[in-house]
Amino acid sequence: MLGAAQKSFLDGLLAEHAGGSNALAGIRGGVFSAEERLNIYRNNLRENFLKVLELEFPVVQRLVGADYFRQTVRQFLLYAPSRSGDLFHCGRAFPGFLRQQFAASDYAYLPDVAALEWAYQEAIIAAGDPQVFDLAALARLEQDSYDRLRLQAHPALRLVRSPYPIVAIWAANQANAAGDATIDIGRGGENALITRALRSTHIAAIGAGAATFLGAVLEHRPLGVALEAALAADPVFNFESALGPWIKTRVFVSWSLA
Repeated sequence: MLGAAQKSFLDGLLAEHAGGSNALAGIRGGVFSAEERLNIYRNNLRENFLKVLELEFPVVQRLVGADYFRQTVRQFLLYAPSRSGDLFHCGRAFPGFLRQQFAASDYAYLPDVAALEWAYQEAIIAAGDPQVFDLAALARLEQDSYDRLRLQAHPALRLVRSPYPIVAIWAANQANAAGDATIDIGRGGENALITRALRSTHIAAIGAGAATFLGAVLEHRPLGVALEAALAADPVFNFESALGPWIKTRVFVSWSLA
């Protein structure tokens, strides 16, 4: 009985209109009618859901406009209603939803922009900063062991690859962006690296070799395999010159031998 009543109430919240909903049968009237009471809950649900998505995807909202964003979020609420008391996680499925909505359209880049924004949100709340990378110990390692080396990425590290210039789009739509930069969507793709160091989260575009290398690291591939893949993607990729800045920005936090 209780389960059926709860499901009926939930269906009523997600329905476009309260009239005719079975949820009304279990709501007593008073100063407000049963339909008015259900509408209060429905409005709170939609507005809270919208506020969370506005905070998590401000660039997407700016690109499509506030009204269209609101309409899209209402559709998304029906597609993937929150199943957690923590509303932060309700944005996880939003990039995939946009991919269904805008595939093969003039706005096919929007899902990748949303994926970048979601990766940024995940990086912000990822586990706390672990130990500092022991570069001195790595320098003492026998050279013939390097191929078996496994680098441990920072828990906040995220990588988003796209055939569109998503980092340029994201940067041009920040509050502190200079002027109204016009981005040529067809100019080529970008790989976005999201890092967090000292509680500051950053987004940067990286080349194909670096992206391939970091992708392999995130898949827990040994150094030899990661380097081979990176050089196949970009023959001029230089791991030695990249390692220092990556350690400084906490891309890697530790290492081990396979």
